Amino acid sequence: MIYWLLRLRRRGFFRRLPKESKVINKISGQEIQVFLDYNTPIEHLSFDGVRFGQQFRYKSLDEIGLPEKCNFIIKPIQYSSDTLFHEEPSNETHDHNVFGIISLEEAKLLKKGLLMARMQDNNLESSEIISHLFADTAHSNFAEKMRHLINQAIQSSKSNIDGTANKDQSTSANQ
Repeated sequence: MIYWLLRLRRRGFFRRLPKESKVINKISGQEIQVFLDYNTPIEHLSFDGVRFGQQFRYKSLDEIGLPEKCNFIIKPIQYSSDTLFHEEPSNETHDHNVFGIISLEEAKLLKKGLLMARMQDNNLESSEIISHLFADTAHSNFAEKMRHLINQAIQSSKSNIDGTANKDQSTSANQ
């Protein structure tokens, strides 16, 4: 028995395995945050939240093709394997909007609401847009803050359509 135990010991059977080292991979880049307000053009809204950097689809800001006169900021971002796979709470914010600093979830809701309000064939009222956006989420306080902004966006969109229609009628009358 002693012979077998010594033989197993020489083969390394009783050795402790080294502790597993924690590997942390980091992804760093930058994110575009377009100023979100009721009069932000629709074509600018699509660029909000676009990320670029070494590990992203777009490597530089030039590849993205932002329109001129776009009001935006560039915010650095970093992810690690801990934040992605171990479900640490995300503390990312959207800092460039009419409400100040809001969470990314609220920024996505705001952007989606502005897109819905600014669409040309939109016949929805602000209460319908708000109820559609906030049906499943727990951001009811933010919904109340957003209601006034959606009303302004709808009025702005309607006045732009009316102004364009009036210009078209006046140019056709002049011809």
